[in-house]
Amino acid sequence: MAIHLGLTVALALVGGIVYAADGVSNPEVRARVELMQGYKAQMKLLSDAASGAQPFAVDKVAAAITALQAGAEGLAPAFRAKADDPASQALPEIWAAPSEFRQKTAKLVKTAAALDGSEAGALAGTLAPVQAACKDCHGRFKLQ
Repeated sequence: MAIHLGLTVALALVGGIVYAADGVSNPEVRARVELMQGYKAQMKLLSDAASGAQPFAVDKVAAAITALQAGAEGLAPAFRAKADDPASQALPEIWAAPSEFRQKTAKLVKTAAALDGSEAGALAGTLAPVQAACKDCHGRFKLQ
């Protein structure tokens, strides 16, 4: 649990935002929600930098990539124990199909490891597979 909370804090702080998992009372689920919210903030920063919606800042991009890579490594362990909360968007299929979930998170780890933050074009090209991995997992394991 301490590792998950550390990743949550790292992800949130890199983006300069501290999140609250409103409505979530289970502390383990809260940590997962905060991990995912931090991950979402880093994806937005990278997407904006890659598309030109925000100026490309190498230091911010590098920090976001590092946070995403750490977050990707922490996803499968964060969902290892079955914990639920009425406010959670995680579907029970995560625990019914753990090997499929681990396979999808492994794909995310692989694509996040390949991120290239050297310039906007390189980032855009390497961010697309990360976005696809997120969408694939959410389509199967997240309440829509």
